[in-house]
Amino acid sequence: MLSMDPIAMIADRQRELIEEASKARLLSELPQQPSAVRRELATVCFRLAHWLDEPAGYVQMPDPGPEDWATPWASV
Repeated sequence: MLSMDPIAMIADRQRELIEEASKARLLSELPQQPSAVRRELATVCFRLAHWLDEPAGYVQMPDPGPEDWATPWASV
């Protein structure tokens, strides 16, 4: 059931604002330029995803081709 206690609602909102402020503080401490390690890791992930998705890739199944829905009824 939804709590309608105004004190609890104010406390929850205050906790949310404190968490948001701490996240903003942590983000401001990060370097503005991405590191070389992060860039290389992103490149490797991108290449791996591309390799898995390309037609001659590792997990992609071949298309079954067109289906003819009239063929099963032709023999009846």
